[in-house]
Amino acid sequence: MADALTVAPQRWALSAFARLRSLWQRWFLWLLLAVLVSVLLVTVVWLAGRHEVEQVQASLDRDTADAVSDLRSGFQRNAQSLRATQVSGADRTRWPEMAAALLREHREWLRLEWRDAALRPLEAVNTPYRMRILDETARGPEQSDVTLACAAARKLGAPAYSPSHYVPIAGGGGVEVMELCVPIDAGGFLVGSYSLRDALIELVGPTLTRGQEVAFTEADGTRLVALGSSRRVGTRVFTSQQLIALPGTALMLRVDGWRAAPDLFPNMLTALVTAISIALVSVLVLLARDTRRRLRAERDLADALAFRKAMEDSVITGLRARDLQGRISYVNPAFCEMVGFTPEELMADNADAPYWPTELAHEYQQRQARRLAGGMPPREGFESVFMRKDGTRFPVLIFEAPLINAHRVQTGWMSAFIDVSE
Repeated sequence: MADALTVAPQRWALSAFARLRSLWQRWFLWLLLAVLVSVLLVTVVWLAGRHEVEQVQASLDRDTADAVSDLRSGFQRNAQSLRATQVSGADRTRWPEMAAALLREHREWLRLEWRDAALRPLEAVNTPYRMRILDETARGPEQSDVTLACAAARKLGAPAYSPSHYVPIAGGGGVEVMELCVPIDAGGFLVGSYSLRDALIELVGPTLTRGQEVAFTEADGTRLVALGSSRRVGTRVFTSQQLIALPGTALMLRVDGWRAAPDLFPNMLTALVTAISIALVSVLVLLARDTRRRLRAERDLADALAFRKAMEDSVITGLRARDLQGRISYVNPAFCEMVGFTPEELMADNADAPYWPTELAHEYQQRQARRLAGGMPPREGFESVFMRKDGTRFPVLIFEAPLINAHRVQTGWMSAFIDVSE
C-alpha cells in the first residue's frame, strides 16, 4: 500500500513533465520565429534611424566644409584687396579715400591703418557702419596683437593674422576682434581690424545660419562669437567643426544644427517594412491560433478513434471493410479470431479471400462481382459459409452496407459477420 502511494505521485510528476516537454517542443519554433521577426523589425527601424542621423551629420559636415572654404577665400580676397591699395603707389593723401571705399564694400572690417616699419600709425580710417569701437590711444606700436601679426607677416613675407582679442564697448558688451597685417613693398604695413561676428555674417552664406548656429571657437572649444537660430525644445543637436588655419593663428568653425528628434519611422521604406513585419506577426498569431484549434481537433479525433477502436475490439461481431475493387482494407480482431487469419494475411492483395471454401469460391466471386457492380444486399442479411485457417467450415450471418465517405461518395462496402454455428 505504501509503495502504491509512493509510485502514484512519481507517475503523475513524470506525466506532467512529459506534457510540459511536449508543449514546449510544439511551441518553441513559433516562439523562435516570433522573436526573430521582432528582432528584425527593431533592427530595421534602428538602422533606418541611424541612417537618417548619418545623413543629417554628413550634410552638416558638407555645409561646414563649404563654409570654411568660403571663409578662407574671403580672408584671402580681403587681404589682396587691402594690398591693392598700395599697388598703384598711392601716397598718404590718397590712401584714406581708397581705404574708405574699401570699408564701404567690406562691412566685416572695423578699421584700416597704414603703419610704418616701427608700427606707428600713419593713416587710419574707421568703418562708416558703426560707432567707433577701437580706442585711438591704444593703437600704437606697443599693441601686442598688431605686433604679433606684423611679426608673422614680416617673417612670412605675406599677410598674417593675430589671435582674436575682446574689445569692450561702453554701455556693456563688446566685440571680438582679429588683426590682419599686410606687409607692403615700400616698407611698413597695412593693418585691418576684423569683427569676427561681422566676418561670419559677410563671408558665410546666409543659408548656413538658417535653422542652425554658426560660431567661431578657439581650439579648446571656447566660443568667441556665434550667430544663427537658437536651439528649439525637443530637438537634437548635430555638431560639426573644422579648423581654419590662417597664417599666424587658427580659428575653429563650429556649426550646431537643430533637428527634431528622429521619428519612430524615419522614412516611407522603414514604415513599409514595419507594416509588413506587423502583418507577418499577425499572420503568425492567426496561424498559431489555427494550429492550436487543429491540435485540439486532432486530440478529439484521436480520442474518438481510440473510443471507436475500443468498441470494435470489444464486440464479438466480425467487421470487414472492402474497397470498390474488392480488396479488404480493414478487419477487426473478432473477425480475425473468427476465421483464424491475421490482418496481414487477410489484407494481402489476393484474388480470392483465404477464408472462402474452395468448393464455394466461384459462387462467392460472382456474388462479390454483383455487389461491386452496385447490387444492394438484403437488409435482413444473408447466410454464408466461411473456412477457418485449419480448414473447418462454419456458417455466418452477413450484413452489408455501402461505405460512404465525408463527401457522400461510396468508397466500398462494410460487412458485419455473426458466427451462427450454435
